Amino acid sequence: MDDNLAAKLFFLGTGCCCLILNLGLGFGMVMTGQFVRRAEAWELQTAWRQTQCKVLAAGVSCTDDESRTTCGGYKAGAMPNQSVPVFLTEQIAVCPGTYWCAKEGDMCTCTGEITFSPELFDGYVYTVPEAEQAYKVKSDGIWKCGTDQSGVQYKVDPAPWHVKHCFCTPDGIQKILNPYGAENLHKKECSENANFDFEELPRRLSDMTSITKAATQRARRLFQRLKQGSPKAALRQLHDSRRRRTYRYTPWALVTVEDSFDSETKPISCAYEFGVPQASGQFHQGDGPYKGGVWDAENVALDWGRDPVRPCWVREQGQSASGFCALAMIAPGRLQEHAKTAQYVVSIMFWSCLGCSLVIFTLIGVFFKTIVEMSKKKPATTSATGAEQQNLLSTEGNAPAANAPNASN
Repeated sequence: MDDNLAAKLFFLGTGCCCLILNLGLGFGMVMTGQFVRRAEAWELQTAWRQTQCKVLAAGVSCTDDESRTTCGGYKAGAMPNQSVPVFLTEQIAVCPGTYWCAKEGDMCTCTGEITFSPELFDGYVYTVPEAEQAYKVKSDGIWKCGTDQSGVQYKVDPAPWHVKHCFCTPDGIQKILNPYGAENLHKKECSENANFDFEELPRRLSDMTSITKAATQRARRLFQRLKQGSPKAALRQLHDSRRRRTYRYTPWALVTVEDSFDSETKPISCAYEFGVPQASGQFHQGDGPYKGGVWDAENVALDWGRDPVRPCWVREQGQSASGFCALAMIAPGRLQEHAKTAQYVVSIMFWSCLGCSLVIFTLIGVFFKTIVEMSKKKPATTSATGAEQQNLLSTEGNAPAANAPNASN
């Protein structure tokens, strides 16, 4: 009986695992399908114009996909020495070259401008407006993170219940920006406009897909509000090795659009592989520091730094058309190829897992049917044995005793 119970638990556990895996892969198929449709709508050939870009700086940003916060496990950054500065992945710098240097209360090594904030980039959009100066200080070396220009702790917390960090924009990057005007680099607005255009599904999609997307967006906004309103959800350490994480790596390049503009009026912008910040993170991922797609993302940034004058593509449709907000370093069409490859892999995994699940559930059905048949046979056997014992007792009771005295005596 114990063996049967163990077998039942094993088959039930296996069946539940297969069911959960199939549900997850099915959801993955839906998501990859939506991503393919977004890529197709985003990369319409008529929406892009080829031009020439000059790379002024490059790097790789890293974001924890679950919490939308800066990746942990990497060291503080520093200003690169190359003619075209390339910030390696371990420096987790964001465009135009602002790197993480310390957590609140620690010492930040920076010769430049320090920004005190929970985050600067969440993997999708830039979160701090360029005009925000209340939590920025000038540093000539080492600075205590979380103090104002007088060295006194900020009286007003910029984000209560959240862990804050210090991010350094070194003087070297500011010197690069000065000829073009740092105020012309509208990172936050451009990232929001590009993401809006990217997530806008084409009109030919079905109403059900639109409803699913709207529900997903509402759930995401609700989760963000709950996370911001709950101190326990917001608190975090720089790195927690106790559980698996998903890190998203986004190569970026600070570029000027050459065209026929004068050197003082050339547009300056942050460019990405496919023109939208969130797209690269779909393909450069890892489950911790120095793992997974970190090296591929770094090679992309290094290649841009080695060949600074190169073709690029400017989007000319949608909200991201104004201000050179969407600049792609790779010709339109490659994102669709990557998306369709990912969809194909997920589809193969789904159908393979579904086939294995059907085999397992068939075996489970045969097993339980055998158990039921065996359980039906056992009472009949017990009943027959009881009848034989009753007959035996009756026979013994009716037989004359060997030593019984003779009645006639």
